[in-house]
Amino acid sequence: MTGQKMMSSPTNYFLRAALLMILFLGFAAPSVQAQTVRDVTFNEAVQIALERNVTILRGQNNLELQELTVQSERMDFLPNLSLSSGANRNYGLQFDQTTGKLVNASNDGFNLGASSSISLFAGFANVASLKGARASLEAQEFSNERTRQTVVFNVISNYLNVILGQENIQIRKEDVESQTKLYEQIEEFVRVGTRAISDLYNQQATLASAELQLLNAESNFQVSKTRLIQVLHLDPLLDYNFVAPNASEIPVNMRSYVPQDLLVAAFERRADLRAQEFSISAAEQNIRSAKAGSLPSLSLSTSAGTSYSSNGFSDFNGQLKDNRSERIGLNLSVPIFNRFNTKRNIEASKVQYANARLDLENLQQNVAIEVRQSYLDYQTAVKRLEVTEKGLKAADQALQVEQERYKVGAATLVELTQARTRFVESASQRAQALFQFHFQHRVIEYYLGTLDPGQPLFN
Repeated sequence: MTGQKMMSSPTNYFLRAALLMILFLGFAAPSVQAQTVRDVTFNEAVQIALERNVTILRGQNNLELQELTVQSERMDFLPNLSLSSGANRNYGLQFDQTTGKLVNASNDGFNLGASSSISLFAGFANVASLKGARASLEAQEFSNERTRQTVVFNVISNYLNVILGQENIQIRKEDVESQTKLYEQIEEFVRVGTRAISDLYNQQATLASAELQLLNAESNFQVSKTRLIQVLHLDPLLDYNFVAPNASEIPVNMRSYVPQDLLVAAFERRADLRAQEFSISAAEQNIRSAKAGSLPSLSLSTSAGTSYSSNGFSDFNGQLKDNRSERIGLNLSVPIFNRFNTKRNIEASKVQYANARLDLENLQQNVAIEVRQSYLDYQTAVKRLEVTEKGLKAADQALQVEQERYKVGAATLVELTQARTRFVESASQRAQALFQFHFQHRVIEYYLGTLDPGQPLFN
C-alpha cells in the first residue's frame, strides 16, 4: 500500500498542479472564459492587419500630406489675387477748398482695391520644386507598398508559429497518451510479476516528463498566439482560434530557383528600391531649386483701386468712378549678396543628394544579401524536409519494433523509452521542417518584392 502511494505521487503532483492552474485561470478571468471564441482564418488575419496596422495608417496619412504638397507646388504657377478695402475718419485742421481757409473739422474716407501678381521667371525654382514634390509622392507610394508587404510578412511568420505551436501540442498530447497506456501496461506486468517494479518507477518519471513537455508546448503556443494578436491589433481580452489545416494535409510543392534570376527580379520589383530612387530624384531637384537662389527673378504685377472722401466735390458713386487708378508693372530682382545663404543651401542639397545615393547603394547590397540568404535557406529547407521525412519513418518503425520486443521481454524499458523519445523528436522536427519549408517560399517572395496579400498561406 505504501509502495502504491510512492508510485503515484509524481503523477498526482502534476495533476494537482494542472488542476490548480485551471482553477486559477477560471477565477482570474471569468469574463474571458464566458466569451465565444472567434475563428480567424489566415486571409482574415491579413485583412485585419492591413486595416489596423499603425505604420500603414501613418504611411497613408503621409501620402495624403505629400499629395497636398504637390497640389500646393502646382498652384504656385498661378497668379495670386487679393482684395483690400478700408474706411477712416480724420479729425483736426483741414483745408476748406470752398473758403480757402483752415478749419477744424472731420471728414470720412473710403478706399477699395485689388491686386494680382505672377512669377514669370524664378530661376526654375518652382519647376524644380514641383518635380521634387512629385518624386517624393512616388517615393511615399512605393514606401507604403513595401510597408504593406512587411506587415503581411510579419503576419505570415507569426501565423505559422501559432500553427506550429498547435502541431507541437498535438504531438505532445499523443506522446502523453502513449506514455499513459504504456504505464498502465507496465503496471499490469508488475502486478503479474513479469516486470520489475523499477520499470514502473522509470515509466512514471517518463510520463511526468511527457506531461511537462506538453505544458511547455502549451505555454509556447500561448506566447506565439499573443504575439499574433499583437501584430493584428486585436482585443487581447478576447479569445481567438486561428484556423489552419492539418500538417499532413498541406501540399508540398517544390520550386526551382536560379539565384541570378532572383537577384535581377528583386532589383526590378522591390518597392523600397523604387522608393529610394525617387528620393534621389527629389534630392536632385532640391539642388536645382537651391541654385535658383543665385539667378534673377522676374514677376508681373497689376493693381486697380478707387477711393472716396467726404471733402470731395462729387457724390459717393461719382468719386468712386472719378478716383479710379490702375497699375501694371514688371519687377526684376537680381541677387547680389545674401550672406552666402544660397551657397550654403546648394552645398547642403548636394550632401543630401550624395547621402541618398549612398542609401541606395547600401539598400542594393542588403537586397542582394537577403536574396542570396533566402535562396540558401530554401535549399536547406528542402533538404531538411527530405531528411526529416526519412527520419520520422525510421523512428516510427523503430518504435513499433521496440514495443513488440518489450511485450515479449526482449527489450528493456530504457530501449523502449529511447525509441519513443526519438519518435516524438522526429515528429516535432518533421512539423518544424514542413512549416519552415512553406515559410521559406514567403521569405523569397518578400525579398523579391512580390509578396501578394491576397495569396493563401499554403499553395
